[in-house]
Amino acid sequence: MMRFSVTHTDPRTAARTGVLKTDRYAVDTPAFMPVATQATVKGLTPADLTDIGVDIIVCNTYHLMLRPSAALIKEQGGLHRFMGWDRAILTDSGGFQAYSLSALRTVNDEGIQFSSHLDGSKHFLDPESAVDIQDALGADIAMILDFFTPYPSQLLEARIAVERTVGWAERSIKVKKNSHYSA
Repeated sequence: MMRFSVTHTDPRTAARTGVLKTDRYAVDTPAFMPVATQATVKGLTPADLTDIGVDIIVCNTYHLMLRPSAALIKEQGGLHRFMGWDRAILTDSGGFQAYSLSALRTVNDEGIQFSSHLDGSKHFLDPESAVDIQDALGADIAMILDFFTPYPSQLLEARIAVERTVGWAERSIKVKKNSHYSA
């Protein structure tokens, strides 16, 4: 179960600090989250990250889904064991790749069809599979599948993206409520 508590509020600006407690680790906020796209922060070991005070890292669902695969990582004991990282891990949903790899995907209200940037193979990511993959990875914090538009965008385009994301969030919540992973 995750909990957040505010530890200090600036009365002039309403800025705040806090502690985000996961089952694994307590993260002081605000926090810097290095990106470990393929389960590694390039050029740094987990010990290096610990030495510089990193409490949480971001891993990428889309890239890990392709290689080495969520099934393999789960078989190895989850991302923490796979990476040798004993602090918090947030996984994104793959939604950013729907934006950054727009030439390699099609999107509809059901989900996102990707052509792999590695070999062209087809992969479908929907809210349900995004939840399942992040559960298999053993994420401390998992993000819902989202869809967003570039800036600037037309009002209709932005509205469709927001409505699609809200629908995907509802589906994600339903999956979590019905899974053995829910708190």
